[in-house]
Amino acid sequence: MQTNSHDAPLRSRADQFVRAAWILGVGGLVPFVVGSLLIATYSEIADPSYLWLAVSAWAAVILSFLGGARWGAALNETPRKSPTTLALSVLPALAGWVCIQLPQPWNFVGFAVAFCVQGVWDYTATREGRIAAPWYAQLRLVLTVVVVLCMVAVAFATSQPVAF
Repeated sequence: MQTNSHDAPLRSRADQFVRAAWILGVGGLVPFVVGSLLIATYSEIADPSYLWLAVSAWAAVILSFLGGARWGAALNETPRKSPTTLALSVLPALAGWVCIQLPQPWNFVGFAVAFCVQGVWDYTATREGRIAAPWYAQLRLVLTVVVVLCMVAVAFATSQPVAF
């Protein structure tokens, strides 16, 4: 193994890829966590309706992204090539579109359910070898748990009357 000028071993391309996926995945949690904290603490930093929309929009975008990732994975399932998987991969985007139109707290409940379903689907597909990156199951599990907890917290916060 090669070392750099500081005698630390260089990471393989595969290790760099996994590390980048984790960094980007955790980075994608920032709008969920920050938005949820601002909503749950009734922060006056921004208008609550703006925060609700911002978190909802981010949730819908990420659901669409996850569906697109599954579309790409389906294209690479050499032995299977299931048109059903392609059809199912558009459901996260549709779920996000429906959820963003629901009133609070139901939109956040819907997002929590959609992220749970997507997370289970991704985790199961990875464990069954239909997604060729074994590390993806752990990444999706961690990200799903954090997002669902955020959505549940926001659903609870938006269902409570606010005393001023």
